[in-house]
Amino acid sequence: MKKRNLFILLIGGATIVALSFLLGSFENETVQLVRWAVFAFGLILAVAGTALLALACARKEKRKLLPEGAEYRAKRAVMTQPEAELYRRLNAILGARFTVLPQVSLSAIVDKVSGGGFRNELFRVVDFCVTDTRNYQPLLIIELNDASHGREERKLRDEKVSAICEDAGIPLLALTLDEAKDERRLRSELRRVLR
Repeated sequence: MKKRNLFILLIGGATIVALSFLLGSFENETVQLVRWAVFAFGLILAVAGTALLALACARKEKRKLLPEGAEYRAKRAVMTQPEAELYRRLNAILGARFTVLPQVSLSAIVDKVSGGGFRNELFRVVDFCVTDTRNYQPLLIIELNDASHGREERKLRDEKVSAICEDAGIPLLALTLDEAKDERRLRSELRRVLR
């Protein structure tokens, strides 16, 4: 709601409250009931207008922290449909002994211990990280490669992720959509890595 409308709500409510006092000079009981109803209605409008105006001002202050013109919306889902299917399959296969974490930033599971500079290369998200359930040590990273992984810039990203995982000593399992649906192959690969 625009600030102008909130001001109108606030001033309108205050005006109604003020008008209710004009009805105070009448002795009629019905008029007095109407007066109190009008007063209550005006008071509610004034309080609501004030509260909404305060929220709008606070929101505007927070917006100053964001890049100009930037807008944000929650995604409809954390995972794509194929990722969600693989996530369910992984949980069913691995059971309670392992935890499957979806959409994990490399910076959450890999520390850069030397080389100086920034950690920009760790601000990439992998599809899944399999950890042990007790202390959540990263044991395996799983990437589901859909058609987007065929693009040149995506191939370079995948190569960097693979090199980082290898250097950190975390196995990486890259699966095509068809391979992810092959439960026997999936079980075999998981058993091989997570003995």
